[in-house]
Amino acid sequence: MLVIPAIDIYKNKCVRLYKGDYKQSTIYSENPIEVMQNWEFLGAKLIHIVDLEGAKLGKTISKNIIKKMINDSNVKIQIGGGVRTLDTIEYYLSFGIKKVILGTAAIKDENNFVSKAIKKYGFEKIAVSLDTSKGKVKTQGWTKKTNSTAEDLIKILMKKGVKNFIYTDIEKDGTFQGISINDIKKIRNKFNINLTIAGGISSESDLQSLDKLGIENVIIGKALYENKLNPNTIFKKYKG
Repeated sequence: MLVIPAIDIYKNKCVRLYKGDYKQSTIYSENPIEVMQNWEFLGAKLIHIVDLEGAKLGKTISKNIIKKMINDSNVKIQIGGGVRTLDTIEYYLSFGIKKVILGTAAIKDENNFVSKAIKKYGFEKIAVSLDTSKGKVKTQGWTKKTNSTAEDLIKILMKKGVKNFIYTDIEKDGTFQGISINDIKKIRNKFNINLTIAGGISSESDLQSLDKLGIENVIIGKALYENKLNPNTIFKKYKG
């Protein structure tokens, strides 16, 4: 299992939201580039970047600062937030991004967007993020609720060629309340997919539970920024 530190960007700052609420954000750094370089220095193999403004507005708002982050680091990066077109995927991949994450665009899937992306760039370059609140997936930067569960959408998207999924429990995100282990078990046992978990991870016990389930990747944000977990230790222990 690989531990992946998260850098969420809002107005060119590194922030964390509480339960996906933009009104409850904490700024951890005015300089996301320095944050990324620090995670790289401490041993991170992959970094998860989200353009929060992009996710909310449906277009890449923070691409200038993200481009600088990519250019000023040697670590591998996966990125999401506001990716709604093939041109945007192309733009990010042209900088050597390891994986582009789709959310709203994959769930709406207008004009067979997902199948086109998979066909053009390969399944290994595309992941779909399923962000759930009280059992239902949310879109548009966690602001709009759908009537679909994560399991519903995984079934549909697997048929379109998606193999990489990120599952986030919004109600746990930023709370230090631990993981939704039963929901995660259901998904792990039901589907043969590459599964990344995010939301609520705050202890070594959480990581051990996920590792036992055979989870491929874990994204951690607030627990690293507030020293609930030691990055030096976990980057070495959980390195994929």
